[in-house]
Amino acid sequence: MFWNKKKKQDQNMKEQDHNPDDDIKGKAISTDILVLLLSESKDIIFNHITVNHDKNVKLTVIFVDGMVNSIQMENDILKPLVQEDALGMVQDEKELINKIMLGSVYHSQRAFCDNLVDCIDKLLSGSVLLVFDDTNAAIAFETKGFDKRGITEPTNENVLKGSKESFIEVLHVNTALVRRRVQTYDLKMHHFTLGRRTKTVVCVVYLEKLANPGIVAEIKKRISGLSLGGVVSIGQIENVLRSKKYSVFPQILNTEKVDKFCSGILEGRVRIIVDGVPNTLITPVDISSMMQASEDYASNFIASSFSRLLRFFATFISLTLPAAYISVTSFHQEMIPSELASSIIESKQGVPFSTFIEVVMMLLAFEVLLEAGLRLPMAVGQAVSIVGALVIGEAAITANILSPGVVIIIATAGITGFVIPSQDMSNAIRLIRMVLVFFSVLGGLFGVSIGLILLLYHLCSIEIFGVPYLSPFVSTEGKGMFDDTIVRRKWDTLNKRPENISPRDPVSQGDRNV
Repeated sequence: MFWNKKKKQDQNMKEQDHNPDDDIKGKAISTDILVLLLSESKDIIFNHITVNHDKNVKLTVIFVDGMVNSIQMENDILKPLVQEDALGMVQDEKELINKIMLGSVYHSQRAFCDNLVDCIDKLLSGSVLLVFDDTNAAIAFETKGFDKRGITEPTNENVLKGSKESFIEVLHVNTALVRRRVQTYDLKMHHFTLGRRTKTVVCVVYLEKLANPGIVAEIKKRISGLSLGGVVSIGQIENVLRSKKYSVFPQILNTEKVDKFCSGILEGRVRIIVDGVPNTLITPVDISSMMQASEDYASNFIASSFSRLLRFFATFISLTLPAAYISVTSFHQEMIPSELASSIIESKQGVPFSTFIEVVMMLLAFEVLLEAGLRLPMAVGQAVSIVGALVIGEAAITANILSPGVVIIIATAGITGFVIPSQDMSNAIRLIRMVLVFFSVLGGLFGVSIGLILLLYHLCSIEIFGVPYLSPFVSTEGKGMFDDTIVRRKWDTLNKRPENISPRDPVSQGDRNV
């Protein structure tokens, strides 16, 4: 019985790993086969046309309705086939194919297909197919014309001063945005097609003369070796690039801002664009990259440095404040000034729960309200946040369910966590904050210290393509600590690229032509 069950599971796994392209490999290109495979899908259009006046050279035009530019298809492909004098006297399909490939059909992007797999791939990606049954061949014209979202302001990264361009879901539009900003011949874009069924295109972008070749090669190796039935989320690509699979801390930075993407390329980092996703990936990164915003470089360096220092301080407060409050009020009351201790004791009169239970309840309530605000429509989500923060919080204090001190502590920890530019880092801080709360109830400040030491050990163990996660604080003996990390230096002193990613050319700005 066990053997039969295991055999059935293995069979199911083989069925899941089955590549649908295997069923059509080796089959000749013909209209009959394409009709058999695709005719049940009513959005795929088949048209039969005659090219020459003697009506003995025929072909089939196939395209997916809604994915092609119909005006371009009619003017650049169909009209020349019927009206072009050079095509009107052709005697057979081979002569017709030669004339089309030599430019008689005046379209800029055309490709000859001699196998069925490539033929269908091009058709389903938005090309128009001309199928020739006698020669078992096809010509694909790229005429993508599906509707797409316009280039708008970033939705997750607010901008006050700086570029407001953001990526969209169409790959060739995103690559064009990058090309427009970085106009150099050594900007390389390598494309990989992933997913046996989705055929999703992933683009690896880097500057050949700046990026570390070892890092580039490793990224290409991991992406090309990824075997999936379909790519439906950018997290699938991000997962294969992570070094610590079970760490809650983000090891890949994602952004939807074009200027932030391009600034990383100029530093020597590698960028990844996934077709169908407006967010792009940046690697390798370190913890200081999570604290930097693109607006830091659009403002005065003093103000930007203050903002960065504020982010580091606010992150530490958000991480440790709830645990420190439990430790001090439950284990180390002698550390509290007398007047403050009296105020805390008075506020807890009538509250039936311990400080630990109060903090946990408030942290969970904060997470629920945050999740509700994210999932609901924008107008309703804002209303839920206001009702949850004001009405429910005030009602809980009035009913002596929670003490005012705990509400203030959790609100402070929550607000300070929102200053982190990276949403993934903010999520990680909230999770670790909950863990430190449990350490605090076990051993007070001693338990919190143990938790912070374990956290530091975990962060020191993370390396992303050979780059320490805590660099430059733990690498190069801290020499690069003030090189555009916790403070932002003046533009005329920003003449070096980050040393921790080992770029091929460490000099930036105008010191050397790159």
